[in-house]
Amino acid sequence: MNFSFRPLYVLIYALAMLSLLGLPCSAASKIMINEVFVDGSSNYPDWIELFNAGDTSSSLGGYRLSDDLDDTGWAIPETFSIAPGQYKVFICDKRNAYDHTNFRLKSIAGQVYLLTPSGELADQIEYDSLPRFSSIGRYPDGKPQWFVHSTPTMESKNTQSRTPVAHTGTADSLHISHTSGLYDKPFMLTMQPPPGTKVRYTLDGSIPTMESRLYANALKIDSTTIIRIAVITSDHTLSTPETRSYFIGESTELPLISLVTDPKNLWDPEIGIYAEGDSVTEAGTQSHNWQRKWRRPVHIDFMTKTEQWSIDGNCRIFGGASRGRPQKSFAVYADDKNTPYGIEHRLFPDTDRERYAGFILRNGGDAWLRTQFRDAFQQALIQDRAEVESMRYRPVLVFINGTYWGVYGLREAMIKKNLLAGRDLPLQPVKILNNRGISSKKGPFSDFKSVPVQGEYRPSLPSLDIDSYLDYLAIELYSGNIDWPDGNIKVWRPLTTPKSTWRWILYDLDRGFNGKRGKSAQEDPFVELLRRPGPRGLHFSDLIKNDLFVRDFCSRLTVHILTTFRPERALSILNRMVRMLRPEMERHWERWHWSWQLDRLFMNMDRWEEYLATLRQFCEQRPSAMMRIMDKHFKTGTPLPTSLTIMKQGKGRIMAEGLVLPDGKLTGLIPENIKIRIEAQPAPGYIFAGWENAPRSTDPYKILEAGTSVTDRALFSPIDNEE
Repeated sequence: MNFSFRPLYVLIYALAMLSLLGLPCSAASKIMINEVFVDGSSNYPDWIELFNAGDTSSSLGGYRLSDDLDDTGWAIPETFSIAPGQYKVFICDKRNAYDHTNFRLKSIAGQVYLLTPSGELADQIEYDSLPRFSSIGRYPDGKPQWFVHSTPTMESKNTQSRTPVAHTGTADSLHISHTSGLYDKPFMLTMQPPPGTKVRYTLDGSIPTMESRLYANALKIDSTTIIRIAVITSDHTLSTPETRSYFIGESTELPLISLVTDPKNLWDPEIGIYAEGDSVTEAGTQSHNWQRKWRRPVHIDFMTKTEQWSIDGNCRIFGGASRGRPQKSFAVYADDKNTPYGIEHRLFPDTDRERYAGFILRNGGDAWLRTQFRDAFQQALIQDRAEVESMRYRPVLVFINGTYWGVYGLREAMIKKNLLAGRDLPLQPVKILNNRGISSKKGPFSDFKSVPVQGEYRPSLPSLDIDSYLDYLAIELYSGNIDWPDGNIKVWRPLTTPKSTWRWILYDLDRGFNGKRGKSAQEDPFVELLRRPGPRGLHFSDLIKNDLFVRDFCSRLTVHILTTFRPERALSILNRMVRMLRPEMERHWERWHWSWQLDRLFMNMDRWEEYLATLRQFCEQRPSAMMRIMDKHFKTGTPLPTSLTIMKQGKGRIMAEGLVLPDGKLTGLIPENIKIRIEAQPAPGYIFAGWENAPRSTDPYKILEAGTSVTDRALFSPIDNEE
């Protein structure tokens, strides 16, 4: 059990220490947190008890309670006051009424903060691995020392049925012979505690206690082993545990992720997030534990042959229908008070970014025990080629408390801090909407205006990032995702960045590209979208009445077909992902064959190739099908062979309909009624100086007509900064 007081700033530290020591720093310091109860299963209400250790009555109006210092918290109403030596309990059930807060307490591990009306930190308590049906509270009431109380005492004196808070301090002075990592051969693990202390350890992921194994001699590590180690201090308490993950003889090119948590956090029928359980929802209906959004503490070790790092955080079961799979997905959230992100490592090799607040370990969703990566493949196609947010992918092997748990997709979590970091924006409030929220009064279409038949349509959507909107429509329609547009819609916007607009998030394409029960490459994806007028259909049926919108949409989709979705490129990305996964699939299938087919594997290499073949077929057939479908709806005409080659002199890039052409080339079939706008865009410090074939022109734009062949050179010159 781990309780610690970790201030964020010097001023906060001073205020908190005065409060904890019971010393008067102001009248506000007399009001303090006295007891906290957290159930962990949602079957009983959580609560926070405040106590007045002062000599006079005090109003509680304006004080705030919170479980996150990044949040302003819940304001206590002016009607509440508290007399000397008295208590006041607030129920944490998210009801936001009278004495019920607008938040719930985090199960098993979390924090509680009390802030004064002026916003200063008056008191705080951090709890970790709190036993079921116990509370953490001061004893005697209002005094500095915290205890775990086996009998909670709501609005009354804390009892003597208590044990001192354990895990004080850390095990930094403990020497452990081996760090977490991959080892080719067995080894002897030794530990050297500080003089006068001893070491307790566990091998099942649980937090060490006074009853855990006592270290006496070197331990032989000859197979994958998880060990958690704590020092018994001179005052008979335990330090915060150290965790190590040792992998012996694991031969793989994929990263390994070790999730370590107390087994009760996963399998206990009342609080285990992976367990079937018999919990009850707020509506009084039965619910499996894995259907809830409970979070549990977890230690993560990430390792490859050349890299190793660790973080502490919390995790929950992630996903929709895929939660019902035996192998479940996890959402992992970093918990580091020293950085707003928690993870400062390069999670994905195709980007230099090193700031993340969390990530997803995805089981494959609807592609589980099929391709395993259908959604990841589609998102990899559009990465860095479209103005939408997408979930990067990296295949990994996951172990839970040392047990092999199979192949997962390490995915970028579409959470607020990650979205900001991905756009290099400062930390600020963020709004994320999905499905029903899209058409809400504060959604991206809330200020939608009627669309003219001709002329500029962009003022009709003043709150939208139009390029993001066009890309999002093009990608979803090309994918033929049958879960869309009824679901899996997400948008976001930062709330304090000037002139910010709603951007689209690409989310869950498992049923695209001939996905599970999906449509073939020849199916028309516009039919379903056009059946939904207004915001339910993302106003697409309204916008296509405008000639300019149709031109922009069809031209941008055409460029995506010739670049982003070009069959040669798509198949190259697909084959690369297959090569990474192929060596691991037999082991994964052996681990996760269906329970009703235990006599044989549900999957094998032949069946896997069959599923991959449907992806390859879609990649090859979809471009010509979409050209035909575009012509059906928008009269784009017969596709004609067209070729563009723009070379460069100086620094800049070539754009086609706002999309980058990395090699300056655009080749393929373009519908005869579509004209592609080409732009020569200079790099910072350069200006566009003209076209080699038209030296007198300073217009950076060209028009590429279908059926033509264009070759030219864009000239970029350095900016002369001399006065």
